[in-house]
Amino acid sequence: MSFNNGGGYTVAGSASQSAFSADEPYSNHGYHSGEKRLPTAPRSAPLDRVRGWSTKKKLVVFGLAALALLALIIGLAVGLTVGNSSGSGSADDGSFVPSSPDGSQPLDGSRASLLRAGTFYTANDNSSSFVWSPAPSSSSSGSTSSPTLGNLGGYRSDSQGVDVVLNSSVTYQPIDGFGSALTDSAAYLLTQLKSDQPGLYGRTMDYLFNNATGMQIVRVTMASSDFSVGSEYTYIPASKAPSFDKAATQLDDLDAMLAGFSIEGTQTTKYVLPVLQDALKRSPDLKVMLSPWSPPAFMKTKNQLDGGTLRDGFEAAAAEYYLRTAKAFAAKGVVPYAMTLQNEPSFPTDYPSMTINATVQSRMASELKNRLAAQPPPLRSVKVLGHDDNWSGWDRAADLVSLNSTALDGVAFHCYKGSPSEVSNFTTALSSKSSSGGGGGGVAKPEVHMTECTGTETPTSRWSAMQGWLGRVHLPMLAQDSRSIIMWNLALDAKNGPYLAAGYCSNCVGALTVDMTNRTSALTVGAQSYLVTQFAAASRDLSAVGGGKAVRIQTTFPGPSPSIAAGDRSCIELVAFAAPTSGQTLTKPATTTTTTTATAMTRRIGLVVENTCTRDVDLVVSSDGRRLNLTARPGLETFVWTAP
Repeated sequence: MSFNNGGGYTVAGSASQSAFSADEPYSNHGYHSGEKRLPTAPRSAPLDRVRGWSTKKKLVVFGLAALALLALIIGLAVGLTVGNSSGSGSADDGSFVPSSPDGSQPLDGSRASLLRAGTFYTANDNSSSFVWSPAPSSSSSGSTSSPTLGNLGGYRSDSQGVDVVLNSSVTYQPIDGFGSALTDSAAYLLTQLKSDQPGLYGRTMDYLFNNATGMQIVRVTMASSDFSVGSEYTYIPASKAPSFDKAATQLDDLDAMLAGFSIEGTQTTKYVLPVLQDALKRSPDLKVMLSPWSPPAFMKTKNQLDGGTLRDGFEAAAAEYYLRTAKAFAAKGVVPYAMTLQNEPSFPTDYPSMTINATVQSRMASELKNRLAAQPPPLRSVKVLGHDDNWSGWDRAADLVSLNSTALDGVAFHCYKGSPSEVSNFTTALSSKSSSGGGGGGVAKPEVHMTECTGTETPTSRWSAMQGWLGRVHLPMLAQDSRSIIMWNLALDAKNGPYLAAGYCSNCVGALTVDMTNRTSALTVGAQSYLVTQFAAASRDLSAVGGGKAVRIQTTFPGPSPSIAAGDRSCIELVAFAAPTSGQTLTKPATTTTTTTATAMTRRIGLVVENTCTRDVDLVVSSDGRRLNLTARPGLETFVWTAP
């Protein structure tokens, strides 16, 4: 009934270990099946002794036994109630949010809380797991004071004596968010958790989807993927689908071809949409990306969901199927913000999948984009992303964009082959290609997104896993202008499932591990989830509170470093974001020499620092010309403050 701290987030631990708390689990010691002890001696002798007792002694003993039994019953009732209760502030109304260790300074997603200076810290040794430490209040919102976050000083135009320079006048990509995939398997486990332990489910959803540090984006499979429960399915069941030959005669009558379309009764409506609806209650601005693994079998050359490619002339049919999926989600209150054309279109396999080349993707993109444009808002604004495949396929992504740059909003990458550096090849290739309209001068780079990468059982510790993610995915992909980073399964069970029989990733792990065995709802939060929260806390979109979207900003090490000890520079990696606190765009940083008032704080800065040393590293930071002393502790630390 608690989050385990075996490398994960402790919910039922001490306040100093976590940014929020929960009920201690109820443990009925001695009644687990593994602890039962069968009698090894005859029971007649004790029974004979009882028969020899006097009536008075029997009444006393039996009376005490009855009282003990009554106490046990009451204790069980109370214990089970405590173990299942929502607890203070964790009710499913979304009122619970992370707060500081003493329970003060709640991060409720309000403007005041989002502009509060402080730090979020996950230690390299599991001693601290995403701990929020707010800076004490000050007369100026730009003035901070905490053990690791110093005071924001007056303006200086030089970088003398500075270790790191943050410059929000030089901006890169807007940030759409950090998150995970709500697969059928993940949604199934969260649904089981909701049924078995509603209080723990509520706290888990509060942690995952609060407006201060929660996920900003989720990827959702359109019908089944390899991580579905039981059997494969699409939104047109075989019993209501046209035959393979009949479908070929209905290309001019898509209403007839798709007459059997419905999401009702599928894992989407049983598990995925209810969890999404609960998430949106907490985070109304949550972005939902839809990705298909396979259209219905009759649209494909092999007439089956596994492998094959799209039949000639079926681009419009597939696009209409996708559009109806988007409309069905919207009808349930879940409006997608983006759709990809096909998951891993270069990889046919024995679970739902489909190979399609750049030419077919281009046609599908046009068909889908035109259909979306004809819808009322907000569906007409849904983004269309192509590729949705590995880094190593950058050349196919470039071919696709050059074929149809007008219908595609962006491209999406996966991490399973190649490296992030190959996105540079994609960018370079576009500059030498002609656009679909025939114009010269190259093709403009579209949006870049990182839409899938799974964790595995391989890492020896939480920190080694986090370092792997940071070095291979987060930091290099942000440097490649990725607007989102989405990890694979949000939740899996202790056996790394459930998944289809044909699924082969038996060592994939989720951001959460949900163990429902023996009615003990143990939930472990792993490295992937901590990374989401650390980066999400730094890059909040302030649009809902009068500000604007976060963007990545320039960070440089001017060198030589005045504060970083010899050898410690190699321990430090960092990335920074800025969001306007008023209006949608960042204004030019103020360059007055005096500390400004709270009303002049025009930007929220988020700085994520990875420290692989085993000791604290002091940094002098120039934040748009204002000096700030930071101490980066070993592990991953997010610093947030406001600045003029």
